[in-house]
Amino acid sequence: MDADTIYAVIDLETTGTDVKAGDRIIQIGCALIQHHKVIQTYSQLVNPDSRIPVAIQRLTGIHPQDLVSAPYFDEIAPALEQMLADTVIVAHNVNFDYPFLNAEFERVGLRTLDNDALDTVQLAQILLPNSVSYRLSDLTHLLNIKHSNPHQADSDAVSTAKLLIELSRRFRQLPGPTQQELARLGKGLLRETGKYLQYLARDAQPLSGHYLQKRGVVIANPAPERQSRAARAGRGLQEYPLKEAAKRKMIKRADHLRFRYAQARMMDRLFSNATDEQVPLVIEAGTGLGKSLGYLIPYSFVATPDNKVVVATSTTVLQSQLMNETIPLVELLVGHPVDAVTLKSPRHYIDLNRFATTLHDDEIKGISLILQMQILVWLTTTKTGDLDELHTASTQSAFFIRIQHTGNFGTEYSNPFYKVDFYRNALRRVDAAAIVVTNHAYLAAHYTDDAFSGQPFLVVDEAQHFAENAANAFTVRLNLKKLHYSLNQFERIIGGPDARGLAAIYADNQIMSYQLRSLQLATDKALGLVDGIQTRLFHHYFAHQQRPHNGFMELNLSHEDIQAIIDRFTPVAKDVTGLGNQILTIAETLLTDYTQNENHFLTGDIKTFQHLEDVAAGLAEQLRPMAALTEHQPLLTDQQVAVPSLTLRHPDDLTSLNVNWRVFDARDHIQSLLQRFTAPVFTGGTLTVRKDAQFLTGQLGYSSLPESQVMTLRSPFKYKQQARIMIAADAPHINELNAKQYADYLTNAIEQLADNEHQTLVLFNSLTVIGNVFARLNRRPIADRKEILAQGVTGSAARIARRFAVSRNSVLLGAASFFEGVDYPDKQLETVILTRLPFDMPNDPVIKARYDNIKASGADPFVQDAVPRATLRLRQSFGRLIRRESDRGVFIVLDDRLTRTNYGRGMQKSLPSVTTDLLPLSAMPDALERWLTPDEAEQAAAKRLLDEHKASTGRRPRRSAKDKAKTNGTATRKGTGESTPKKSGAPAGASRNQPVKSNTVG
Repeated sequence: MDADTIYAVIDLETTGTDVKAGDRIIQIGCALIQHHKVIQTYSQLVNPDSRIPVAIQRLTGIHPQDLVSAPYFDEIAPALEQMLADTVIVAHNVNFDYPFLNAEFERVGLRTLDNDALDTVQLAQILLPNSVSYRLSDLTHLLNIKHSNPHQADSDAVSTAKLLIELSRRFRQLPGPTQQELARLGKGLLRETGKYLQYLARDAQPLSGHYLQKRGVVIANPAPERQSRAARAGRGLQEYPLKEAAKRKMIKRADHLRFRYAQARMMDRLFSNATDEQVPLVIEAGTGLGKSLGYLIPYSFVATPDNKVVVATSTTVLQSQLMNETIPLVELLVGHPVDAVTLKSPRHYIDLNRFATTLHDDEIKGISLILQMQILVWLTTTKTGDLDELHTASTQSAFFIRIQHTGNFGTEYSNPFYKVDFYRNALRRVDAAAIVVTNHAYLAAHYTDDAFSGQPFLVVDEAQHFAENAANAFTVRLNLKKLHYSLNQFERIIGGPDARGLAAIYADNQIMSYQLRSLQLATDKALGLVDGIQTRLFHHYFAHQQRPHNGFMELNLSHEDIQAIIDRFTPVAKDVTGLGNQILTIAETLLTDYTQNENHFLTGDIKTFQHLEDVAAGLAEQLRPMAALTEHQPLLTDQQVAVPSLTLRHPDDLTSLNVNWRVFDARDHIQSLLQRFTAPVFTGGTLTVRKDAQFLTGQLGYSSLPESQVMTLRSPFKYKQQARIMIAADAPHINELNAKQYADYLTNAIEQLADNEHQTLVLFNSLTVIGNVFARLNRRPIADRKEILAQGVTGSAARIARRFAVSRNSVLLGAASFFEGVDYPDKQLETVILTRLPFDMPNDPVIKARYDNIKASGADPFVQDAVPRATLRLRQSFGRLIRRESDRGVFIVLDDRLTRTNYGRGMQKSLPSVTTDLLPLSAMPDALERWLTPDEAEQAAAKRLLDEHKASTGRRPRRSAKDKAKTNGTATRKGTGESTPKKSGAPAGASRNQPVKSNTVG
């Protein structure tokens, strides 16, 4: 390749994927590039002389009648071959188009091409590391490349050509050393893609002052520290805007925002509480109210580095949204910087030293190589080192785990990246921050850390999940299998004199050889102790039981069993912990020696030390739960709090035996956590069950909260004009169907309801059912017309959620993680189908233990626990549908218990008051279509209502004398979006009845 090379960007539309099976080309597109410009285009329809599958016709828009007068391939092949001669072939997935084209040349008796070729998919994956998707249509949308007719070869070829030009430009803008490293690693890419990178890197420039380079890794210079509050005196709002006029003026700073009275009430309540009463608050803020701004704006005037506010949300995704979207918006509104920092588990951050070591590993190939090269590009721009920015699907790969941070950033002597370590700097920034944004799990696991000292304020967002997330964090898992594995790995790393292990590396170093002998001795002793624990437990509890030939086994332990285990093995756990710490100390000495004297070692030795570092990190992680035994944590013996169990990954493998304490009642732990914070605030969109917050407050360990500390703010949306509920009148009784019959029913229902032009989210209670339904749907005609995304089948929850967000014609089959926390406005989501009322599985040991506890107290677990939890999930599932004031959608329930049972009818009353139709399944598609595609008169009426709503949401309602006498947070205001909460313990039934209209369409 040289400056005058011509690149032939090709794209084929075909009847299938295999020429030998009779598949043929139906369209060829080609764009020729020279000197970074498109110099010629070529487009030709081709008569395949065979049937075109219906799915291909729908995908491409090319029909048999379009090809009747088109030439056959053998007629155009000679001219095409001549045009492509002496060019470099380029395609988006080159290993499909190029071999298919050559197979066609061979079929008609022409010589196959042996041109160099490169792949734009791999180039895009490397050079666009933050992209959610690498499909051509998604990339052109991301890069603002005009792409008029996706899946037509002429349009695709020109778009791919423009993509190549843009990717080449981005490569040349990278720091010179990064270009050179990518060119070196590119030898493992498809065809001559790496050769192309070498060509582009020929003029790589020396490193500029915007970057730092260590051990072959180039990173962006660390961001300068944010201005402190004192340094920004005189800029923006200096005091909280108490007056309504001041709030209105503040909100106008953002063009897309409007003043909302209910949001203003939330702000005032939080500000007055933080500066005066300082009591716990529960605030349910309906969807669309602007909850995040509702708490961040008042606290931005209260928080200082010495008087912090900690915000904890349920997931790291929401955590990132707060930092990347909401905090900048708050800064715009208040007119000055907000000293905020995010804090999450170290595994979310890249360990630069561990990553740098991988650059010397020649065995990295395939997806791992792409990820490695992608990270090299990403490191030139990231300011956080947060691996979540990559949107990769390879988070469970060995390579990804290898570069994750362990929380140990070493010292300046042991870690050349110590000063720029992303996790270390995240912890350092906490000291200077006024607001710390974290997640439930991290807060529960680290609430005693210095980062949360000093009695800061606390806001728990998505508080309906806090008790469950905290319980998971408090759970103790003694993973003896991983501990056993880590200790075994130390023996392999030390090795014998014949292998190039540590023993061979330090054969001539007496001091280090002595350290290795100590390491070997400690490892052998620790391994023997762990073997002993597993052997005794296995023979006592499993050896005499009937065991399956393969598969997972779990045995719940009685109070007497667990007490005996603790008494017998606590001394052993202390010995293992001591030996483990000795092993880690020696490992740190060895790693420091390597870092300080890297030039004295052979190139291949780096793999041994990388392995040592990985295994040491794994051992440190497995030793932490041992503290639960050695410190005699009370939860280990309290069966009112945790379920103790033994698990066996394989029935005959005693080394796979583990001990677990799964916490199901975290109330006391949560109260211990809350004692370290000032005026905790619990907020979310679905905190109450029929206007009552007692279920939530009980989970958090409060006996009750006064009604003045509970606030319910309704959503500003006009649900009657925006949403409709349909319930299947002829839904079968679920308990009367076997698994096959149930999957068949759901498949038929989903195909009828989702085979249209609207994006659909289908919610399940079981991943197994998702798999069964997906397999059936994939064989139905709907699969030819719509992209079907299935959690756990076509990708992880995070991956398919991102894919659905950029799609326009998809059906997503999702489980628990899709009941909330996903935001798909407007046409991104118009139909939500709930396959089954979202009850917990009662045979789960933790849920069973929780129910047993409730029974022991004399209460009914179904009424006290199962129904409230399912009601909250039902509200959450409906909440996926309407996310903006302009949204319009249908919520469909395929479970007749919602109307057939008393508890179902009670659950239905918790939903917004909208038109609710009880319809046979066959009538739903037409009713759905009429609602989602209203005629012009209906659209005009909807627009008038929306305009009236926009005009009214910012208008202060008139208040009666009675209203004015109410205390803050307890008044019921007509039109304000705020309602009076019920007193804790009051009977249910405060919400308005929603009659089910039989067989109505309106």
